[in-house]
Amino acid sequence: MRVYLIKRKGKNQWYNINFDRELVFSDNEKIHAGLFFIRKKDANKYLQTFSYKELFEVVGATLDNSLKTIK
Repeated sequence: MRVYLIKRKGKNQWYNINFDRELVFSDNEKIHAGLFFIRKKDANKYLQTFSYKELFEVVGATLDNSLKTIK
């Protein structure tokens, strides 16, 4: 499945991906989450709402089905 992400321009590294949410669980564990889009035009439309949109870009990613089971 193909999805589209918004990331900061530059090398594709962990801190360049736009994580726009922080989730806090009852045991005070924090995780970071971000949006992904099914259609590229939707990602571009959301990017237009950014104040400094010239610093970001839309990139595609492929999600694969994993054969491993999570335990």
